[in-house]
Amino acid sequence: MATKRKKDEGSTLERLAGRGGEAVTRLVDELARNPRVTEALGRAMSAKGRVDSASRRTLGTIGLAAADELKDLRKQIERLEKRLSRIEGEKPAPARKTSGTKRKTAKKKPSPAPGRAIGGGTGRGSGGGAASP
Repeated sequence: MATKRKKDEGSTLERLAGRGGEAVTRLVDELARNPRVTEALGRAMSAKGRVDSASRRTLGTIGLAAADELKDLRKQIERLEKRLSRIEGEKPAPARKTSGTKRKTAKKKPSPAPGRAIGGGTGRGSGGGAASP
């Protein structure tokens, strides 16, 4: 009997979800046919485009990069870090013998792991993940 109740509850829930989906679809169709709504959406999208352009110009004027530019730069840095780690991982060329003098060679520190910023930050602002007061 318990399994029948769960089965009935499941089918009821599915029916309600289907009816809710149909109601939302009808509402969206009605709104799409309303000229006031479509005109308002058009104005909102146009305004958003103007705000995006103005904010990009303002950020450029004060010397800051936009979010999409930062994303592209992070990807480029990650590619360069991977390339550098591959180069550092290759075997170095054999050392040439010099005329009897020994040179001290300083040990190089390895590059940070790909995706890690030099300086230890996350690369997402100066907060380092902590909440600002």
